[in-house]
Order: sequence, then C-alpha cells, then structure tokens
Amino acid sequence: MVIEMKFCPFKSVNEISFNSSKDEIIQELGSPEGESTNSLGWYELVYGESVYRLDKEGRLVEVTANLESIEINGAKVQYHLLKDHLSKYDSEIFDTVGFIVSPKFGIAFDPEHKFWITHFRQTELEGWCNVSS
Repeated sequence: MVIEMKFCPFKSVNEISFNSSKDEIIQELGSPEGESTNSLGWYELVYGESVYRLDKEGRLVEVTANLESIEINGAKVQYHLLKDHLSKYDSEIFDTVGFIVSPKFGIAFDPEHKFWITHFRQTELEGWCNVSS
C-alpha cells in the first residue's frame, strides 16, 4: 500500500503535474515496475500500487493508488472518511456505476474496493459524468 499522496485538485499528484509526459514522470519517479496500454488506449506506468495513466497524446490524465489516506488541499483524510469529507465540501458529488465522484476535487473511488483512489485532471470529468452501467 502506498503510504500517502498529496492531491492538488486538477493540478498535480505528489508534485507531478497533470499533462506531464512519460519522460517527465520517469525522471521524477524512476523506471516503472511495469508498463502497458489499457482498453481506452491510455499508456500506464506502474509504480508499486500506483498507476499513472497517460492519454493518447502522451500526457498524464489520471493516477490511481492504493491509499489509506490522502492529503487534499492541506487536509489529511482517512479512506473510511473520504465520502463524508467530499460530501461536506463538494455539493456536486455523485455516484456512477458504484464509484463516488467529486467534481470539485477530481477524485473517484469505489467504496467496495478499499483503498483504491483515482485522481484525474479536469478534462476527464466529462468522461466520469458520462459513465453508464
């Protein structure tokens, strides 16, 4: 399990900016443990229990990690309190195919699959809004 990550909504994850290239991520994190392409055609860099996803243009769009807690805008939030925290600060939070999605914070997670949390860039919000069962 990843110890901790700092999310800056729609901007960065642990100081790695969205829109970073593969080379910039590797320069920051070192060589990944694995690399693949997912069903959306996004390139994935695997670092332990974190997956950095790049769009077809080669820019970081999403990070998913196995986390017990996250830091959002300076507030440390435990996974089991995440839904309540997001609901308190994001009036537009919604549920889609089992995922809780926070448009304000750019976070999605499935409460049934602890402790995986996805942080995405602003351009990906529409995709989350359009997910259907």
